Amino acid sequence: MNLPMPLTLNASTRRLPAMRIILFVLTLLAWPPATAQDQDFLPFLLGQNGDDDKYPFRIDEFRTSQKARFIAVNNSPAVITVSFGVTGSNLNADKDLPVTLVVNPHSSEDIVQITPATRLEPLRFTLRYSFQPGDAFMLPDRDARYLLPFEKGSRFLVVQGPDSKPGTGILITHNNDHSRYAYDFGVPEGTLVTAARDGVVIDVKDTFTVGRPDPSLSDKANYVVIMHADRSIASYVHLAPRRALVKPGQQVRAGAAIAYSGNTGYSHGPHLHFDVRRVAVSEKGEVVHLSVPVDFYRRDGTGERILLDDGMLIKAP
Repeated sequence: MNLPMPLTLNASTRRLPAMRIILFVLTLLAWPPATAQDQDFLPFLLGQNGDDDKYPFRIDEFRTSQKARFIAVNNSPAVITVSFGVTGSNLNADKDLPVTLVVNPHSSEDIVQITPATRLEPLRFTLRYSFQPGDAFMLPDRDARYLLPFEKGSRFLVVQGPDSKPGTGILITHNNDHSRYAYDFGVPEGTLVTAARDGVVIDVKDTFTVGRPDPSLSDKANYVVIMHADRSIASYVHLAPRRALVKPGQQVRAGAAIAYSGNTGYSHGPHLHFDVRRVAVSEKGEVVHLSVPVDFYRRDGTGERILLDDGMLIKAP
């Protein structure tokens, strides 16, 4: 696919002198760039060997002295990847181990059945499993086009993005495998947040009310999480309390209103954290999230790509 030339934005989107950036942020957004820290927050981290009460997904075990059967039960609206291993002695399994499988929404899948290698001797084994929303066998669509996650005319500051560099006055916190391509957008609290791409809502939290630069709040940010057709996952984080506009299982179109921005969780000021991830299975057999690049485009039909960089003051086209 031949992509169009990047969009050259108008004067309001040019990189601003450092003093103007600071004044804009302090007066409009109350976000101090020199000390900005956005905790690298994962809206959900699912189960590791039994820690599966955070999401409607579980692994059921049916065991006798001579047989053990394991079934993945997915009661969520998300596709989920499971990595499952068994170690021990006197074991036969009906599948090669470890097993990696993808479980569709609102369904169940047999994982594996194990029996004694020597009959009438006991089964002795230890389980290791990991699971996350997404499809480890499906790569993200690199031709996917994302809209900026705000309605037309909204003003925001690019506080931090994939090309953030030391020395810009902004602390670099998106520096690992699951946040490398994330964005922080400085916006006033109460700014309408819109879906950047079509998808299905797979998780929502809007009950947290506190936000400040306190590591103890790292798992207390409000969010909306949307899964796309290619099973990649977009997270919209630090949202306002009790102002989510969507529910898990709901289909949304790009540009649809989903929530309002806030300042919840581990945060130095009002902003929206936005990132897209896919899942993969690590060498250790853990299902992990990996950050993927995002290309933003205009929504007016011109098909022009929008390039964002730290310190840019944008009026959403």
